[in-house]
Amino acid sequence: MSQIVKAANFAREAHHGQFRKYSSKVPYIVHPARVAARVMTLYNYTETQVCVAWLHDVVEDCGVDLKDIEDQFGFNIAYGVHCLTNPSKHRPELSRADRKSLDREHIKYVEPYFKIIKFIDRIDNLRDMVNAPPDFIDLYLKESDLLVRECCLLELDESLDREYNDAVEFLRTYVETGEYP
Repeated sequence: MSQIVKAANFAREAHHGQFRKYSSKVPYIVHPARVAARVMTLYNYTETQVCVAWLHDVVEDCGVDLKDIEDQFGFNIAYGVHCLTNPSKHRPELSRADRKSLDREHIKYVEPYFKIIKFIDRIDNLRDMVNAPPDFIDLYLKESDLLVRECCLLELDESLDREYNDAVEFLRTYVETGEYP
């Protein structure tokens, strides 16, 4: 079985029964599937990147141990998942602002090979925010702006830069008007 199919199946099992936070009828697995599919459209994408895209949330959201990922997929994929796992998940005592700062500091030093997956992940998250409360959308947009600017994500891919800006503009218009643009 290819590593990609294996990673997709692993993610599907790990996320079983989970739904997107602001789209309660959408199974969570749709998110890593979209991220993995978008990674596959990148020039020179690799099997490792696609596997990491499928698995990027299993440690944070499913309680999967990185050692389990390494045992099943090898060091490179486990390392990629580690790079995309927010360290703030282990620091619930911190304020939200401090947790997000910790996460930005972490991703800042990740090599572009994995950082681009984080950017695609953020774009997909932005696209799924329309059912969130407007005040949370505003906060998430501010956090997203800090993330992409401080971590040099905008310099990774011109088409992703456009997708990000389109997603941000869509959400800002939605918050301002309360209607889909």
